[in-house]
Amino acid sequence: MSKFGVVLFLLLGLVLTGFGVRAQETSTGMGVTYEFAKGEVVDGDIICNAPEGMKPCLTAYDVGIVGVYTQKPGIILENTKLFNGKAIVTFGKANVRVSVADGVIKKGDFVTSSEKPGLGQRATKSGNVLGVALENYESTDVNAVGKVIVALNIRPAIVATTARGNLIETLRQGLLAPTLAPLASLRYLLAILVAMTSFILGFVYFGRVAKGGVEAIGRNPLARRAIQIGVALNLVLTLSIMAGGIVLAYVILII
Repeated sequence: MSKFGVVLFLLLGLVLTGFGVRAQETSTGMGVTYEFAKGEVVDGDIICNAPEGMKPCLTAYDVGIVGVYTQKPGIILENTKLFNGKAIVTFGKANVRVSVADGVIKKGDFVTSSEKPGLGQRATKSGNVLGVALENYESTDVNAVGKVIVALNIRPAIVATTARGNLIETLRQGLLAPTLAPLASLRYLLAILVAMTSFILGFVYFGRVAKGGVEAIGRNPLARRAIQIGVALNLVLTLSIMAGGIVLAYVILII
């Protein structure tokens, strides 16, 4: 019997016997074994690098995120010489343990580490992220733990906030911009430069106009009304310049 006939016979046998082939439910990414520090690790934990070895992340938006520990990766490259080696998936898709500590997770949301060991959460501000959620997760209990499939893409990310967001938090993120990706840093610096330039130009321009208006009134009191109207129009123009600078800075941050 030819090879083609053998393969066809086996396929027919699988169909007739009702046998199915299923993909890995835990991960479709490739796992690489790393040396882990002592301590408990649960399947789906977000793992960070530490001097004593790999361990579950303990801080939100941790810059040391390496990947996700999984017991059954799609493919594994195992180093048998490691004393406490475990597989970490760094790219592809993986089931990640999460909570709703920072809000419910919707499909398309960034997922990052949290202050709960190994657990992920929805990223609500700019910082280091694990990847993007491919499904929803909701719970009324903030202490509940579930799993969501995440498309891994470990990198610093800019998370757009609404105009009603906390101003202090926005400024803090701006000060932390150099720790993000170069493009993110450039956006923050450019936005700050545009906003500061608009305010400086506005104050300088209005100061000169106001000073000139006072001097003009002193020289020609009869034209006082017209001069005051001119100063008022220049004040409106100055405020428009400042507002335009703020709007432009905001657009730079969200594009």
